[in-house]
This record gives sequence, C-alpha cells and structure tokens, in this order.
Amino acid sequence: MKAEQASRNWTDSELHRQSGVSRNTIKDLGTRKRVETATISALADALRIPRTEAYELAGIVPPDDEAEVDSPAANARRAILAEPLYTEEQREAMLRLHDLFARSNRPD
Repeated sequence: MKAEQASRNWTDSELHRQSGVSRNTIKDLGTRKRVETATISALADALRIPRTEAYELAGIVPPDDEAEVDSPAANARRAILAEPLYTEEQREAMLRLHDLFARSNRPD
C-alpha cells in the first residue's frame, strides 16, 4: 500500500483525505499485525487498485464472500468519501460514525 501511495506522491494526509482511513492507521500500516478488510478496501478504492490486489499487497486473504467486499456498508463509505458538499471535518465525523455502526453490527 505504501508503495502505491508513494507512486502517486501522496502524503499520509492526502491518503487520509482520499480514503477516510485515520492518519494513525496509515502511519502504522507497515507495523500493524492486523489490518481490517474495511481499511484495505477503503485504501484500495482511494488508490484505485483492485481490492483483491490490495489484499495480496497487505498479505491477507480476501474475504470468502465477495458480497462483504461490495456490501452496502462499503458503498456507504464510498458515498461519504465522494460527497463534495461535506467539509473535511464533517467527512471525518461521518466516517467515524459509519465505522462505529459497522463494528457494532458485525455478526459474532
């Protein structure tokens, strides 16, 4: 992911702005032992690379169910990121709420 980011000359702040992934998560990508598939999906969408390729780059197995990758939650995240009327602060708040709801609604 970092190589893809570097190839676009994007700072961590720009990748954050494009993906909605927190700056701390982006900063720690190389050292994290576990990265959620939602994070990988958001980064892949921002970098405009296929999600399956992003999972491979991250060294994880993609979800078995492709519906999880293109779930309504993933589409909602893309809609939040694409909405030009949101300020950066509004977008970050919406994404935090989205992620909170997504985590709380996951099946056990």
